[in-house]
Amino acid sequence: MATTDETVLQVENLTKIYGRELQLGSRKVGRRIVAVDDASFSVKKGEIFGFLGPNGAGKTTAIRSILGYLTIKSGTIKINGLDYQKDSLQIRQNIGYIPGDVTLYSNFTGKELINYFNKFRPTDVTFLKKLRKIFKVDLSLKIRSLSSGNRQQAAIIVALASNPNFLILDEPSSGLDPLMAARFHNLLREMRNQGKTIFLSSHDLAEVQAICDRVGIIRKGKIIVVEAVKELRRKSMQRLNVEFMKGETPNIDAIKAIPNVISVEKMDGTFQIRVKEDVNNLLKLVTSQRIKRMTLEDSSLEEIFLEYYKDEFDRLKEE
Repeated sequence: MATTDETVLQVENLTKIYGRELQLGSRKVGRRIVAVDDASFSVKKGEIFGFLGPNGAGKTTAIRSILGYLTIKSGTIKINGLDYQKDSLQIRQNIGYIPGDVTLYSNFTGKELINYFNKFRPTDVTFLKKLRKIFKVDLSLKIRSLSSGNRQQAAIIVALASNPNFLILDEPSSGLDPLMAARFHNLLREMRNQGKTIFLSSHDLAEVQAICDRVGIIRKGKIIVVEAVKELRRKSMQRLNVEFMKGETPNIDAIKAIPNVISVEKMDGTFQIRVKEDVNNLLKLVTSQRIKRMTLEDSSLEEIFLEYYKDEFDRLKEE
């Protein structure tokens, strides 16, 4: 099932502030932190939406606000048209949630946890059987006896046992080995294709690039971009690698003079040219000479992410 125009999650002008700052005479006391600042975005039915940002950017605060765990200063949050606070109980009954800091009742077994949550969100028995085939954790064992990877698998099974239509996942692959993570990604794709909606917060940029349809990047509490992953990569920097035939000498100054060209470097006889957006003028100039080998690569999501945060990384290098 393809993404539809039906909106599952609508966040408008979300602002969340922690603490207070008071003026006492000539000095200020206390601390006021704007964790999320006037953030707006939407998630549509049948898509996997990636939510990116470094630690402290506001990702977890936004997620906890969406779930109704926090009282926001201003803005609106609606899930399937329902208000996040007034209709919180009804909303939570239809959401599968995996927090970034999973804490399960350590004295429960996995089976006991599933039975416990079945009182609030009825288990889909058929889907649970499928989950138990995918994930190899032994649900008869107490949570405290499991490794971190197996605890994460148990958390995924518990969160998905009701086969919810909307998933909110905060670092869901944390602790999973590569094979189990790949199985989990395939499951998420299957659920997306069945019309499920998935909101995925992750530090793993390769994971987001592999499975997400759209991505939102948050920086210092502000949403700085919301874009389809394919479109974001198309608009961003590309890398042209060119090895010319022997005797051919490209005009480096002419290449650098092309408006969209960012840099030109030569490594082991191959010219690496970084170019943003339109590559047509560059290709015309380069192909005017005989070429032995040429490749054109899109930026990875990691490179795009670092580009948005370039000034902060540059500041860290200087410190």
